[in-house]
Amino acid sequence: MMNSPDTPLFVKTHDFLLWLLRHTQRFPKNLRHSYTNRLETMGFDFQEAILMANTVRGRERRRWLEKADGRLLCLRGLLRFAIDFEFLSSRQIKYAAEYINELGRLLGSWIKGTDR
Repeated sequence: MMNSPDTPLFVKTHDFLLWLLRHTQRFPKNLRHSYTNRLETMGFDFQEAILMANTVRGRERRRWLEKADGRLLCLRGLLRFAIDFEFLSSRQIKYAAEYINELGRLLGSWIKGTDR
């Protein structure tokens, strides 16, 4: 198995994706190819962007971090539909929101670090 970094952003991203995949399995089958797939893909796109950012330096790193920031914003927006359609309980929604906010803080710190 390939090693991925064990810093909080990478570990928490992996943990959130595991949580998300476990919960999207219970979403309605008729939304599998539209909404659910898009939600899962956005999560994987976020992970890909931070992994790629970790492999490069300079402007290219900044571009990947900005891409990750955009993916996280989209992920947050897509999760709102899970709230609207009541696919998740209020406890699960709170958990997801807190997790995404934490990922945003960790990513924001990394982005600020690239400005120095």
